[in-house]
Amino acid sequence: MPLNFAFALSQQQTFELRCDYGSRRLDKAELAALIDLCEQNYYTQQKDYLPYLTQLGRQLYQWLDGKEGWLRRALDEADEQTILLDLIKTSEAQGLNPETERVALGLAHLPWELLHDGAGFLIERQNLSVLPVRSVQQRQTQVKSTLAARLCTRVEAQRPNFARVVLIGPLDEWGLLNKLSNKFERFAGVPALLNEPKISLKGRLQNFFEAIENIHKQPLLLVLDDFEQNIPTANIEDGSLRMTAEVYEILRAICGALAETGAESRLIVTCRYLKEDTLPPHRLHLESLAGMSSSDIDKICFFLDKEVRQQLKTQRIIHIADGNPRLLKWLLEVIQQPGIAADELLNRLEATEQKFREDILAQTLLDALEPEEQKFLARLSVFHLPVTVEIINAITATLLPLQKLISLSLVESASTQPTQPANYRVTTILEALLKPVLSDAEWQATRQQAVKKIYQVWWEESNQSCTDEQALEVLRLGLIAEEQEVAAKVSDIVATDWVNKSRFLEAVQLCQQVLAVFQDYRIFGTIARAEYFLGFVENAVVHYQQALNLCPDDDVTEKAGTLGNLAWVIAQQGDIERALFLYQQSLEMSERISDVRGKAITLHNMAGVIAEKGDIERALFLYQQTLELLESVGDFSNKSTTLNNIAKAIADLGDIERAVSLWHESLKISQSIGDVISQAEILTNLAYIAGKTGDKDRQLDLNLQALQLFVKIRAYRHLVTVITNLGEADESKGLIYFAQATWLCLNIQVPLPNTMTIFAHLYQALPQGNELQALLTTTTLFLCNQLDEDHPLFKELQILGGRMIIALAEAQGIDRQEANTAWFRQQRLNDPEYFLPRLNQRLEEIVGDRWLFDRSQVSMGE
Repeated sequence: MPLNFAFALSQQQTFELRCDYGSRRLDKAELAALIDLCEQNYYTQQKDYLPYLTQLGRQLYQWLDGKEGWLRRALDEADEQTILLDLIKTSEAQGLNPETERVALGLAHLPWELLHDGAGFLIERQNLSVLPVRSVQQRQTQVKSTLAARLCTRVEAQRPNFARVVLIGPLDEWGLLNKLSNKFERFAGVPALLNEPKISLKGRLQNFFEAIENIHKQPLLLVLDDFEQNIPTANIEDGSLRMTAEVYEILRAICGALAETGAESRLIVTCRYLKEDTLPPHRLHLESLAGMSSSDIDKICFFLDKEVRQQLKTQRIIHIADGNPRLLKWLLEVIQQPGIAADELLNRLEATEQKFREDILAQTLLDALEPEEQKFLARLSVFHLPVTVEIINAITATLLPLQKLISLSLVESASTQPTQPANYRVTTILEALLKPVLSDAEWQATRQQAVKKIYQVWWEESNQSCTDEQALEVLRLGLIAEEQEVAAKVSDIVATDWVNKSRFLEAVQLCQQVLAVFQDYRIFGTIARAEYFLGFVENAVVHYQQALNLCPDDDVTEKAGTLGNLAWVIAQQGDIERALFLYQQSLEMSERISDVRGKAITLHNMAGVIAEKGDIERALFLYQQTLELLESVGDFSNKSTTLNNIAKAIADLGDIERAVSLWHESLKISQSIGDVISQAEILTNLAYIAGKTGDKDRQLDLNLQALQLFVKIRAYRHLVTVITNLGEADESKGLIYFAQATWLCLNIQVPLPNTMTIFAHLYQALPQGNELQALLTTTTLFLCNQLDEDHPLFKELQILGGRMIIALAEAQGIDRQEANTAWFRQQRLNDPEYFLPRLNQRLEEIVGDRWLFDRSQVSMGE
């Protein structure tokens, strides 16, 4: 018999997993997070990335297996090694609220073929098949109508910083608030504003818009698509077109909140039957684009002779256009082209689905253009963002075809402000159709001209202050056009800015995109910085070394900075002497070229290493030099970090009061410049002092504040430290905290000395003789054996592993030699393919549902 797992929905719209062993309720938020993770790391990737696939497979396996171990049990007991995943009930369910529907449909599209038990992908087993049963019905859960999609594209092209939230069809307050909360949950406190119990919906939305725009700089593009579904059938039939009372109040609250806050955010409503007198007070710009009236049709058809206009009133062409103004315009242009068999074309279009009709007409229109007009259109299509005439002039010798192409709706024209020049962009659906128009050499020459011009206008003339979207467009074209220097400069500055803003994952992905095309020392250095913060320490070392190898001798500033960054990472790994040697090289370079800021950063980092060695007085001397240099160049970000470390050193000398004062000064600077990592590190230090002075409640509160900040920006290496601190501070939950810190050590790259310290904490927190102690011991030995014998910590860590072996042997009542040989083999503790997944599993069982972070967001670097 196959292994049957069925997904079902209750009447309360909660999810259940059912099998022969029983049923259990599923966490909808966890399901949504899993679906989002797959969208980010699987379906949207241009190539497979094995660590991401393994992580996804482990997450799917653990989630399906559950605490009860159903999947493992079924695999052990089943005669027929087939996994049957019955997803029909959830994927075909009707009448769901938007969030439940999204999860129900997403379940069917999770990559079940990636199931991974820790030893390997199940699909690789010769005796196993994975057979998900999926519904053939598919529904769209994003922007549904072509009209809404076009409106969104238009708005977002002008305002690329908008966050889009789409609700399709029936509208209710819960669905609206849930969508908004999910979209903005990364901003602490925003979901809470939407759920204040004693404030009206309008008041909550006002607070919401003020927070996302004024504090988080993330305005909203809210789309209510297919809004006609909120109008009862009776009100359509009698012509009143009134929406339901509940929906009217929701729309009134949205419009009122937007108006009274003067928000930048925008609302788009698409509806076939909406009338202005049925709307609440609003500032919407009404366009009757669906269900066109005769006057609307007359405007479009004005240039035609009377006979043709009369023919249109037979409704045949209008029916084919189906309320799409551009489709109607194109159709009118096409049927007038000489040599076109109009009736034959109309028959063909009537037999074609709506979504394909524009392709047919677009090709017909292109075929009717003159060759030079086609080439003009093709050259303009290399831009994915709207551009001005000044930019267009750089890629074409004449602008004569432009107005004709606009009139045919082949080129879209818009302006962000009435006083600004218009921007032009080729209609998206033409991209594939235009490919044969130019030769490969012509396409490449056009791209090179295009990227040089937008680099000049958007990047150089704005002093690098263009929008992220414009910078990424320069990068995109630079990579395709093989303009390496342009692409490297832009990507380095953008990625560095993202790292400074704690957008580490985005920075890594951007750098990977560039390095897939060419290797550049600046990009290697930037990706290394981001990788270090994400916990990919070994990757960071490799990439810093590659940056040094490729760095030109005359770029002394970059080389000095890279040496300093590499030294910092190596110091964290425990090789202090090598780190100080690299710092000294970096310092000499900075002094040689009078780089004040570079010298200050190097002195600061040297001071940190020297403080770790115990020479606090010398460290303070270097920190004071650093502070003076930073103040001379107005570098507040690094000043905050230096004050933080001076406070730590002073605290070590016993002057707690002065140290706390400096920490608060540093915290204010960090908050003013949005440096989240520094804020969290300072809170961690203040928590340590609170614990030393006996204020356990404040220690716990400050550590939890720091934890929330590190989780928010996914700074998992720092998170390990905070969770360990929590375990030391709260003995009642120590086992749960240490288990989570250990889990992180196994799933990201944490320096080995830190990992061993955390293993020791967990080992001591466990009952004597617990299986997990054996797993920790053998994992310690395994990790130590990965070191080179000349590593400065090799002997120390070997001794630690030996002590753990002795303790383990005593707990098991066996001699040390037996623990090292026969007993180890019997327990499979000599097999990393067994003990590493088993350790992960046992840690997850200890923590249960008390995780402080989302494990699905954690991934190991290569």
